[in-house]
Amino acid sequence: MLLNALKKDKQLVHYLFVIFCGSLCMVGAQKLSAPSIGEYQYFIGLFTCATCNVSWLISRALFREHNPISRRHVAVASVIALLIMFNQTWHYLVSLDPQPLSSSHIMWRLKQGMNEITGLLSSCILVLSFWESLRGFNSKTHAQKVQSVIFASAYFLAVVNASILPVFIFSPAEIALYNPLIITSSALLIVFAMHTVMTLQASNSIKQMQLQNGENEVGFDSDEVKHSSDSNHQEQIPPELVAGISELINEQQLFLQTNLKISDFAQALMVPEYKISRAIRYHYKVANFNLFINQYRVNYAKELLASEQAREWSILSIALESGFSSLATFNRVFKSIVGNIPNEYRKQNSDYQSQILAGLVE
Repeated sequence: MLLNALKKDKQLVHYLFVIFCGSLCMVGAQKLSAPSIGEYQYFIGLFTCATCNVSWLISRALFREHNPISRRHVAVASVIALLIMFNQTWHYLVSLDPQPLSSSHIMWRLKQGMNEITGLLSSCILVLSFWESLRGFNSKTHAQKVQSVIFASAYFLAVVNASILPVFIFSPAEIALYNPLIITSSALLIVFAMHTVMTLQASNSIKQMQLQNGENEVGFDSDEVKHSSDSNHQEQIPPELVAGISELINEQQLFLQTNLKISDFAQALMVPEYKISRAIRYHYKVANFNLFINQYRVNYAKELLASEQAREWSILSIALESGFSSLATFNRVFKSIVGNIPNEYRKQNSDYQSQILAGLVE
């Protein structure tokens, strides 16, 4: 939990994992403190509302490439969280044995009913989490299959360890005694599997980017090989990803944001970073993310340099307005793309406009 909370380039799955681990800690605190604090354990139980439901969201974030978590998924998880909180509150009221009710057995029946409802919902969510990891298994790559097997195996073993295995090993009294240990071991198994899959995905993303960078430096031996490779990757670029990148660039103009990183695109589109890099290389035909963004920034700066509105602006102001962090970087990038520095470009454009105006006057 701490490793993901302190991670610099956090994505949605890291936030969800931190919430999930925090909720599991509350589950453990409630189980351990229940004998000593009595009915007040249910106050701790209010914070155990992000276990199974959040694990489902994590499984979607890990194994769904496009639109893994939408508003309806968050709504379902929120409803389950509210039911768990209501169940804990109801348990607290029952433990107080309030006198205004004519019959306390009604309270106990409602308590059992709430237990059944939350238990059923939790079981359904666990099944969905298990299914998410194995969904489309045959169409996955070898690395993705390994991740799916790790995740699904951990869920299966956790369920067996928590509900089936104790029945064959322990007596009912021993099950009640060892229940905190059983629940803790099952939870740790799932946490370990989640963290392992997240680590593997991050590692695969880094390797993919290094491989692409290596291809950029070494190049291809022939145009035919390059064309074949580009065609194969082109087929693998989802249209939804291209549309998402286009929206971030053309509609939201995200390239004007200073210190923009590929992780910002990945987090906005909820996809791994290597998919963004691959789309830029094989769909947009640009070598890397920085060059891709700088091209848009330079085109934007060229419009400002040629406009009457920004004629009185300094070159530094135009650089900052175009998304560059410094004047030196702006001059270097602008010259590498356009062929001359921004000040020369502005002067040439101004002279050209003067010639046009002179021709019109004559």
